[in-house]
Amino acid sequence: MKYVLGLALLFLLAVSSIGLPQSTNKEPATNNFKLDRCGKKSDRRYAVCRGPWSSKTVSLFNTWASFDTNPERRLRFPSPDGKKVIEVNGFHVRLRINGKAFWTPFGSMHDAEVGWAPDSTRLFVTWSETGELGAWHVQVFNVADDGLIEIKGVTTSASKDLLLRERRAPIPRWARHDYRPMWGTLDYCEPNIVGSQWLNSSSEILVSALVGPVGGCKYMGDFEVYRIEVVTGKILQAYPATEAHRIFGDDDLPIVLDGNEDL
Repeated sequence: MKYVLGLALLFLLAVSSIGLPQSTNKEPATNNFKLDRCGKKSDRRYAVCRGPWSSKTVSLFNTWASFDTNPERRLRFPSPDGKKVIEVNGFHVRLRINGKAFWTPFGSMHDAEVGWAPDSTRLFVTWSETGELGAWHVQVFNVADDGLIEIKGVTTSASKDLLLRERRAPIPRWARHDYRPMWGTLDYCEPNIVGSQWLNSSSEILVSALVGPVGGCKYMGDFEVYRIEVVTGKILQAYPATEAHRIFGDDDLPIVLDGNEDL
């Protein structure tokens, strides 16, 4: 696995692009939208922006920093089949099915980005506890006629696997001599989990598990990519960062930096 850019810098890169199209809509977006990597010049009340982690998701709140809020946010995000709609009205997020509105937990999830499954039967949400510095989580839900039903523990195996890889990895070159005492003071940190995309319709999900973005963590910023069976939470395949980018492309995965060591 490769070291990657820290989450804070990655997030800033994702939302600070300039010269991108701006939304001029004054009504909530419909299913006729183009996903932009929106910058701060966009009208974030109505702009339909890709999530900072994946081009396969939509940012629910268009918040740019850890304590940022967007109380005037308005969004309609339909499922691929057009029969279900996520509606954002400020901090209230509802799922509308057949004219009925159902509560969702997304309103309390900072920087939430949602990815519908191609068959519209499931969705995943990537969200942060405290903004760009994390901790980041992925939750997966079945979309039933009476609302959302969480599928628990989908990414637990990915977290455990990355921690195990860290503990088995050799000490990095930079820490083998003068900095070895400092290395001994660092922790094996709980991974952040971010969503990438659905695979095989709604039966599998691709996620990245990343070592924490802030100081105090061994292998800070390193990540591994996992293809997971949704129903069982079983890891079907694990990919080193560079291999994952080669197979799945760059748009939906954390950034890999050259010149760093593999775990």
